[in-house]
Amino acid sequence: MEIVWRTLADAALNEQRGWGSIGDIADAASVAPSTTHQALGRLLDIGAVRANSRRGYTVISPEKLLEAFAAHRNLRADTMVSTTLPAAQEFLDEVEVDYALSGSPAAVHYLGGRNAVADLGRRILYTTRALSQTDFPPGDEVIILTEDRVAARTWLSGYASLAQTYADLWASPGWQAAEFTRALKAQLFADADWEQRTSA
Repeated sequence: MEIVWRTLADAALNEQRGWGSIGDIADAASVAPSTTHQALGRLLDIGAVRANSRRGYTVISPEKLLEAFAAHRNLRADTMVSTTLPAAQEFLDEVEVDYALSGSPAAVHYLGGRNAVADLGRRILYTTRALSQTDFPPGDEVIILTEDRVAARTWLSGYASLAQTYADLWASPGWQAAEFTRALKAQLFADADWEQRTSA
């Protein structure tokens, strides 16, 4: 379900709100149409997405969609490794490690590259490698999660997508995560267009 919500949210934040069919969404998220149909149910209920009269779907409220995705995010359930910053850096320094940064470093990237928000706090790292906690010293400075195949195909900048970054920060403890979440939301939704679009 999360991957469908993330796919829709990232597309909407990139000004793509319309989808021709469930199949189009399913293809973009690399999931079955039945999974996509189930994921759309909640979004239709809260008015984040509208089913069009002829066919297809339109994201009506990117903000509601993003908040639904963020509220559903469970970092603890998806964490493979929780470790120290030096251990994570050593892992990244290995040859041919595919990874993407999320959380505060990614937020800094999306906010223009200059950190004027807060201390970075806990880092969030995605990788395509299968890892075990036994291979890392325990710590809480960095959590490492599995990068899914859609992410591996589309997160080419070295950072998690904007929607994933927001959701990960929203689901993270600590004042730093709260401040970065606030900064991203202020940038993304400075102007309220939900009512304008639905009344147009």
